[in-house]
Amino acid sequence: MKPHVHFFGGQGIGWALDEDLTRAREAVAGMVHAGTFARSPIIHSAWWPPLVRAGRNALKGKSVVCFADNPPAFYLTCPGFEEAAARVDLWIARSREAVDQFRELGLPVAFAPYTVSQDTFRPIPTAERKGIRDRLGIREEDFVVGNFHRDSLERDISLPKAQKGPDIFVEIVERARKSIPSLKVLLAGPRRHWIRGELARRGIPFTFSGLMLDHDDFDVNVLPREELNRLYAAFDCVLISSRWEGGPYAVLESLFAARPVISTRVGMAADLLDGYLYSTPEEGAGLLTSIVATKPDFSPLRDAALVSHSTDALGSGLIEAYKGFCGDAEPVGRAIKAFFSLGLSRLHRNFCQPIGSHPGVAEVMENVRRKLPGSSRVVGAAVRIAEASGSPS
Repeated sequence: MKPHVHFFGGQGIGWALDEDLTRAREAVAGMVHAGTFARSPIIHSAWWPPLVRAGRNALKGKSVVCFADNPPAFYLTCPGFEEAAARVDLWIARSREAVDQFRELGLPVAFAPYTVSQDTFRPIPTAERKGIRDRLGIREEDFVVGNFHRDSLERDISLPKAQKGPDIFVEIVERARKSIPSLKVLLAGPRRHWIRGELARRGIPFTFSGLMLDHDDFDVNVLPREELNRLYAAFDCVLISSRWEGGPYAVLESLFAARPVISTRVGMAADLLDGYLYSTPEEGAGLLTSIVATKPDFSPLRDAALVSHSTDALGSGLIEAYKGFCGDAEPVGRAIKAFFSLGLSRLHRNFCQPIGSHPGVAEVMENVRRKLPGSSRVVGAAVRIAEASGSPS
């Protein structure tokens, strides 16, 4: 019998969390009943904050499955995670790093990979690629690197977003230009303000595909994924410089689009980019120099990712996760209670009944707050994240 599942907690802006739910729905299409919150016994959330906001009564009697959109070490710096940890019945990790950290925290975890559409992110013929580069003002001899991350802070777009490491990116390309004088940066997407300013300040040539605005450009410079794929074709190498990640999607997008990609040792990148990971800006610059000299073949990595991070692989992982819970539709009485409890919690936070704290996770979070990195590996990772992001924890 097909389980009844409600996909919950998207942002409605078409960005990563919404993409997570879209891919999940597609992966299990025909194998589950995608129902309402009230009638579904299994709630599958894109991330944990909406669960905390829903409150205890709305979730009463339901089995809660939650994607880990970031590594648990990051969650340990976020107030409210101790509540989510007390209520989530199964975490769905997207990388080996996240699986290991959940296990270290003693939280129930399963693995289901990220995936992206192979119809959208795909190789583009050489002649079309040349036309794309020409329209961007990129010369044939230019060695083009970049990414499409939101790497300025939402609350202050003049500041860099620590997670995405734009400061690391700039240091890498500045070092690499000493041996690759033709290096040029290509940027696209919203909230790139800090990195654009810093590249200009250091005299590093770049092209921005979008409208160069001084104010928040989120409503202007979010690009359709089909256009992102065309822009990926302009790269000679995608450069990911994140300090922590659940994904990032850019790893799969680059590989599926048949573009070389290097990354810090984060999230899914550590699972897929063997031989093309770096730990320091010096190593990152060295990898770029090596790619210019050797023109390595990334097709074996692409072929492996097309299998390990396919829609079928995601669907199999999710269906296996749902098997641990009763999937029968909720009785009418309980469904009515869930409907009104969720509505009241959305109406005003005073109607949201606190879930309570997971004692073990609360203790670990206190160690992070006190900056006691020696207490465990995951605490050490969380302390480093807190220090990088300026978290008050």
